[in-house]
Amino acid sequence: MKKIKLILTISLVPLIIFINSIETGNTFVDKYYSGYLYQYISETVRLLTGWINLPVGDLLYLTLIIYLIYFIFFKTQKIKDIIIETGSICFLLIFLFYFLWGFNYKRIAIIDHLELDGNFEKNQLEIFTENLIKEINEKHVELFKNESTKPKNIYDFYESVSISKNNPSNLKKVLSLSVFDLDYKNISVKKSLFSLPLSYMGFSGYINPFTNEANINYKIPPNSLLFVINHEIAHQIGFATEKDANFISYLMLVNSDNEYLKFCGLSYALRLCLSELSKIDEKKFKELIGLVNDGIIKDFAETSSFWEEYEGKIEDISKKSYDIYLKQNNIKSGIKNYNESISLILNFKNQLND
Repeated sequence: MKKIKLILTISLVPLIIFINSIETGNTFVDKYYSGYLYQYISETVRLLTGWINLPVGDLLYLTLIIYLIYFIFFKTQKIKDIIIETGSICFLLIFLFYFLWGFNYKRIAIIDHLELDGNFEKNQLEIFTENLIKEINEKHVELFKNESTKPKNIYDFYESVSISKNNPSNLKKVLSLSVFDLDYKNISVKKSLFSLPLSYMGFSGYINPFTNEANINYKIPPNSLLFVINHEIAHQIGFATEKDANFISYLMLVNSDNEYLKFCGLSYALRLCLSELSKIDEKKFKELIGLVNDGIIKDFAETSSFWEEYEGKIEDISKKSYDIYLKQNNIKSGIKNYNESISLILNFKNQLND
């Protein structure tokens, strides 16, 4: 066993070199891994773990942490043994990470699949935001009867999961077959055991690449829940970057037959647009935010207040760590990738209207 661990440790560097040698936008990965192999892997893994109520991946992480603490501090003090044990574990984790999910980072990005422009003009953003405000205001009054009423998610966690399981089928209405042509099976969305730590880290949820579970921070405001669930489902069906996952989540929601889900998609897009406007034209931002229904503003304020409660050093460290992780996986903008979906949403909408 020790020889095997030594071999794995020695193989760690070649493995990393091989992974880094694969460029982002790889046609082979996109077609044969993301388009075929990964879909069967993910369906099978979700079949094995999805029926269990507890998040299996969270338990595996806890077990691994406890084992490493025991091994390093209690079982041995030999540096050589620690290096070999840690190296072999790192090899297995990295290999499994990329084989089970991570190679999706190397696939062709949605912006290239759809031949979208990655940029937009200020006036395009303004026009898009104005139209979006009209649409969401009407949807808000339609659902909640009064423009001053704060939106309310009437679905609990498990109902929110249930009404989201068929959302990937909505993608077939608007995306070409080259981007998405498969059925989503064996839903696996769970409450994370790490919800409190995730709150302090500034994260709403995450996909476990080893168990393909979408683990949700159940402490987030209820009105954020459906977008987060659909964002993690987007990761499950093979869209690895945050920009693409946000865009896919938006598309699944706004093309849903459920009117509240449509509202959640519009709400995400509006927050993104207003945030971008506030950076480039504060006067226009103030003008447009004044047109948004009071109830919607209350919802935005509640979400902001929730995250402000957990701000601190832990969030700073976790965000910087995640920024490094994303850049290591060829996401040049790092954690800013979350907000870059605005160009996809805006230009895709313009493409549909052309």
